[in-house]
Amino acid sequence: MEQPEIIINTTMSKEDYRKFLYIAAFRKNKAVIPLLGLISLAASIIVSFDSGNLDFTKLIISWIALFALAIAVVVFKVEMRKAQRIKTDQTGAFDSINTLKFYDDRIVFENKELKSTGELKYSQFYTLLESKDYFIFYLTINQASLVRKKDIDNLKAFKEFVVNKFGNKYKSI
Repeated sequence: MEQPEIIINTTMSKEDYRKFLYIAAFRKNKAVIPLLGLISLAASIIVSFDSGNLDFTKLIISWIALFALAIAVVVFKVEMRKAQRIKTDQTGAFDSINTLKFYDDRIVFENKELKSTGELKYSQFYTLLESKDYFIFYLTINQASLVRKKDIDNLKAFKEFVVNKFGNKYKSI
C-alpha cells in the first residue's frame, strides 16, 4: 500500500478563521487597498469642489475620512462573517483535527470527528497561498482549507514539496 510522503495534523481555531478572513479580504488580492484608496480619492475630489474650485484641505481631509470609512466597512463585514460562521457552525469544525496526507499525486483530507474524507489531485486546486502563519489551499475561488505552519514538523521540507507540486499555482503573500 502506498505511503504518504507527508502527514500533517492541523486544526482551525476561531481565531485562525478570523485571520484567514482578513487575509482573504486584504492580502489575497493586492489591489484591494489601492482600489479603496482610488475610489475614496475620486469621491473626495467630488466632495472637495466648491464653486468650481478645488479646496485642497477639504480634499485631503475627506480622502482620509472616506478611506478610513471604506476600510472600516471591510473590517465590519469580516467580523460579521466570522460571527455568522461561528454562530451557525453545527459541525464542530473549529478545533477538530484535520489530517492531511500528501502523496506524490494527491492530497487526502480526513477529519474523524466530522466523519469526513476527501481526495484531490494537485491539478484540481485553484491555488495555494502562503502567508506568515498559514498555507491556504484554495479548492475553488471561494473554498479553502488552512494548514497552520505551527502544526508542520519540517516546514522547509513541506514548503519545498508543495511548491514543487503546485508550481505556478503557488503564491507567497
